[in-house]
Amino acid sequence: MRGRIASFAIGSAVATRRTEARMSAEAQAQAAQAQLAQAQQAQPQQAQPQQEDVTQKLQKLADLHKQGILTDEEFQKMKTALIAKL
Repeated sequence: MRGRIASFAIGSAVATRRTEARMSAEAQAQAAQAQLAQAQQAQPQQAQPQQEDVTQKLQKLADLHKQGILTDEEFQKMKTALIAKL
């Protein structure tokens, strides 16, 4: 009888550890997926302000060119440099 009780207790402890290990692994996997999702959402948001900034700079250069402050050559060089940053 004692052997059966001991076997049951050991089996129960092993099952509990395995269940806890599975739950821990699942929690880690969910946390990793959440971090990956956040990273993917952050990337487009970071790229967008930079593009808007370049667009605004190009507009300012065009305005300076129209006003005659920048020559055609200066405007083309600056425009090429800004587009290369994209």
